[in-house]
Amino acid sequence: MKKPNGFGLVAVIIIMIITSVVASITTGVIMQNSKNVKYTNITDDNELNEFINVYDTILSKYYDEVDKEGMLNAAEEGMLNYLGDKYTTYLDDTEYQDILDELSATYSGIGIELSGNIVVGVTSGSPAEKVGILVGDRITTIDGIDVSQYNGNISDMVKNNKKSTVSIQVSRNDELLTFNDIKKEQLINKTISYKMLNDSTIGYLYISKFSEGLDSQVDNALKDLENRGMTSLIIDVRDNVGGFLTSAEDTASLFLEKGKIIYSLQTSDNNLTYKDKTNEKKTYPIIVLINNASASAAEILAAALKDSYGATLVGVKTYGKGKVQKVMKLENGDSVKYTSAKWLTPNGVCIDGVGISPDYYVEYTYESGVDDQLNKAIELLNGAN
Repeated sequence: MKKPNGFGLVAVIIIMIITSVVASITTGVIMQNSKNVKYTNITDDNELNEFINVYDTILSKYYDEVDKEGMLNAAEEGMLNYLGDKYTTYLDDTEYQDILDELSATYSGIGIELSGNIVVGVTSGSPAEKVGILVGDRITTIDGIDVSQYNGNISDMVKNNKKSTVSIQVSRNDELLTFNDIKKEQLINKTISYKMLNDSTIGYLYISKFSEGLDSQVDNALKDLENRGMTSLIIDVRDNVGGFLTSAEDTASLFLEKGKIIYSLQTSDNNLTYKDKTNEKKTYPIIVLINNASASAAEILAAALKDSYGATLVGVKTYGKGKVQKVMKLENGDSVKYTSAKWLTPNGVCIDGVGISPDYYVEYTYESGVDDQLNKAIELLNGAN
């Protein structure tokens, strides 16, 4: 039987907005390691003993050969399906690892951001920048493999390659350029972008996902913006579908006053309230941009800033993912994800299936470079300053 890699038999708190874990990487997760997991004593469970008897009978008496592992996997999936909960699913080891890799603080790569096979970003100081790869380059081959018509995720061909180097050919101004043996490095999984808005003291911070170490990225961004004269801030979590629960909690703690509630968890036997434990806080006006794809950790941050900080929400109603899942690693390397709790806003509201309504409802339109939701936030902050 295949052994699990890395985690052993552990549990992870997770909030996901859809069943498919592959899609969840683009549509929402919240995770947190849970060290103290208790399991119910089932040695005296008559129903379980009956199941074991059936299992033993099939293995010993069935007329044909039986795939024991496959049958047990089917039984586990059957239990999860019986619950009728779309958030309770069975994950194979590859699917679960994909999520962890997506939300890791670092990744092994060369520092390029792609849209299809077009380079749309090059990380400063990265191997790609050092060898001369530029934004706008169109990748044609990776390690000799033609990717000019490839429909999959080209980035994965670089990240998941076990080799320490990668060779890339690009097309630039109708000229083919080859960069051989680019050495991969551990790079920060950058999940934010920020800037000062033109001719103002308003800072803008976009958070794409709640990856490991997000709070450090946000903290550095805030210090830079504050040093550049920022007096108010727009936080954009539109299309942000989640990530690690601790990242949402730690990021909220950068803003809230010590003792303020970030969120609560409601389980079958108790209620747990999580408050800011840090001495750090902010006092300047904050507006959070939200939309119907803002989910999970993004909703936790938006609710915490609204209820416990006094931030204003602009946009449209969020997705509404208010249930919590735990992921338990199995001995065969796969995992089981099951709903274990609901999370509540600081004001004690469960937003599952409902979402969070904005203070100012503004639908998204984007014409000639004009973002109506962002412009509304700017208008409100200019009025407050």
